[in-house]
Amino acid sequence: MRIEVRCYGEVAAAVGESTVSLSLGSGASVGDAVAELGVDEADPSGGLVVMRNGRHADPDEALSDGDTVALSQAPMRE
Repeated sequence: MRIEVRCYGEVAAAVGESTVSLSLGSGASVGDAVAELGVDEADPSGGLVVMRNGRHADPDEALSDGDTVALSQAPMRE
């Protein structure tokens, strides 16, 4: 399956691109896509926000062909 990953802020800087097209095997999860990019949830300051098709996503959530995953750093906590 093919998905698109949109990266913002510190995540885009770490990945080196703002949009990445990934080819993943069937049954791949959101966590698999994040791992494929080499992004660690602890890397961005404040943590990582992961969205799938405009909704917050858990790492074990299954992906479908054509999905869009968005990654950005969480707002900094006080």
